[in-house]
Amino acid sequence: MINNYLLVVQNKSIIAKLPESNITFLFPLKDFTVGFPTTYSLEDIDIDNAFIFVNRILDNASFLEFKKTIKKLPSNIKGIVFDDIGILEFLNNSSSSLTKILFLNHFNCNYLSINTYLDYVDSVLVSPDLTFLETNEILKLAKKKLVTYTFGHVNIMYSRRTLITNYNKEFNKSVPLISEITNDLKQKFKIVENKYGTVIYTNEPFNGLRYRGNSNILYHFINSLFLNDEEIIKIINSTSNLESDYPYSYLALEEGIVRIKEREK
Repeated sequence: MINNYLLVVQNKSIIAKLPESNITFLFPLKDFTVGFPTTYSLEDIDIDNAFIFVNRILDNASFLEFKKTIKKLPSNIKGIVFDDIGILEFLNNSSSSLTKILFLNHFNCNYLSINTYLDYVDSVLVSPDLTFLETNEILKLAKKKLVTYTFGHVNIMYSRRTLITNYNKEFNKSVPLISEITNDLKQKFKIVENKYGTVIYTNEPFNGLRYRGNSNILYHFINSLFLNDEEIIKIINSTSNLESDYPYSYLALEEGIVRIKEREK
């Protein structure tokens, strides 16, 4: 079975290294994306059958700019991945023939809500916060083929504030806008800021390669952020799940219910 990959592009050099027909390249759209150091204008996207990624929560002014941008889309742009429901409303009321994939990050966690969204979009990306068994159940019960988060660092928090810049100003620091941070529990995270906000990612890439080969999957989503070209090629070409190299996943869990210890009085 052919695995169709939806690959976020952070370095265009990867395109020439992956000429296979089962790779769809996803470009974070300039001025409408947070959490990615590299974004692309429409003029920068010069390959066929490309998708654009829009993950900002848009205010009224930026939404009006987005509407203008969409009306100028070149014919080589075939799809859009997005998380703002206002975008969905606009696309469904326009003459756009774009393939629409809804990416709500941590919210698409059950087949009932996913099937509701599938009345309005072509596919939905299933949250990576689920176990292997839970994701398989959703794939079986969904009315259309879905997208799975198959590999990459996961966005665990998005703020419209410029958190690193604010921190640097408050404490007279010079932390780079792309950094690694550590909390009081010695847990590490990756953080990326641009002028539209700040995204914090898991320190290790999520490994969902076990999902490959499932007939109910439209695309296997790969977030290439923090990965080099050699790693991306290895991940896509590997016939194994690379669990020894990239052990971080929820796939080994049998249940998704976790009891939180009550606070002692």
